[in-house]
Amino acid sequence: MQSYRRLFLKKLSLGTLGLGIPLSKLWPMASNGDRFSTKGVNPWLEISKNAYLHNAEIISKMAKGTAILAVLKNNAYGIGDVEVAKILDESPHIHGFAFVKETRCLALRKAGVKKPILLMGDFATDLGEVLIKEDITLSIFSKESLKKIMALPKHDEQKIKVQLYFDTGLGRMGIPYDADLDWIKELAQQDHVSITGLFSTLTTPPDFAKEQIKRFKTLANELAGMGIKVEHQHVAPSLSLLDLEESYLNLVRPGILLHGSFPLLKMSLSKQFPLRPTYRLRARVIRMELLKKGDTIGFSRFYKIPEDQWIATIPIGWAEGYSSAAENGAKVLINDKLFTVVNVNSSHCNVMIGKEKQVEVGETATLIGPDAPEITPEGFAQLIDGHNYLQINYKESLPKYVFDDFD
Repeated sequence: MQSYRRLFLKKLSLGTLGLGIPLSKLWPMASNGDRFSTKGVNPWLEISKNAYLHNAEIISKMAKGTAILAVLKNNAYGIGDVEVAKILDESPHIHGFAFVKETRCLALRKAGVKKPILLMGDFATDLGEVLIKEDITLSIFSKESLKKIMALPKHDEQKIKVQLYFDTGLGRMGIPYDADLDWIKELAQQDHVSITGLFSTLTTPPDFAKEQIKRFKTLANELAGMGIKVEHQHVAPSLSLLDLEESYLNLVRPGILLHGSFPLLKMSLSKQFPLRPTYRLRARVIRMELLKKGDTIGFSRFYKIPEDQWIATIPIGWAEGYSSAAENGAKVLINDKLFTVVNVNSSHCNVMIGKEKQVEVGETATLIGPDAPEITPEGFAQLIDGHNYLQINYKESLPKYVFDDFD
């Protein structure tokens, strides 16, 4: 067991947290909140600790005080699961964290996160003992997952914590809600296993989500009738949290709300519960060029210059998670002025500056952030006529800087 653990943690320290960047570099916040220089880094993400703590408090109010199981899957949409979890670990409204990858659960423990962590997905067999040692709760979502967990070595000093994942209608994960439940009674009798929770995932249409909640509560009642009572029950992702009060149970499971975005554009509750954007996506201009009328930009000649104008090049593109749809009208903030994105490729985007050279090489551009309505996540989505989720899919390689708050 120890050899697996040492091997995993060695690999983790070398690359998993930041592709070779030491954790201290990924968490550059001084006790007095002084801003660290981003000189030599281009592009990068800035993360606001206060914005995340604010959003956790607001979500708790939305859910009428129900505790929050924070879903930080997909590296917290690219914003940084370790960075975000270290912030939310301090929030009294956060019960714990949920992930779909076992390596990310272990990354949080490596970073010192103390609150409960639920692995909602599968795990590599050779990491099973490490997960138990690090107090990660495992999910039983199929017959095969049950067999894998029951095959793990027994240890008198530490029980295997599990939660039961039922499919009440989503169709992609979980034990069918109408399956035989006798095996759970047998599982509950195992001295080395502790069943700590029961969960499912609701679909978007509210009428069917309500049917799923009925199915889930029927399951919980059947288990209670068998003498099996679990401490935690949760079914509500962000949208259900907003739409269906009956979905709260004793934990809610938001994802995108934590980052300051509502799951749909122009939701009326956004005024009642004002969330804060939690990050800035920034980069410095690396090229300024005066292009002539009729010139074009990009392999496909996507943008044709209507008249002589200055074009800025910013070194971030869709390969690092900046949506290619930005070329359909997104804005970028430079020197307190908004400029239009006219082209996005894998590694660069181009911004129309105009007839006058209003920008110099080396100046900072904010592509997403709280600084103007047009570049917030919602503003970005509206300008490109897209979805809120489109603007947060950043690559893990992007350097991340955590500050108490934005200046």
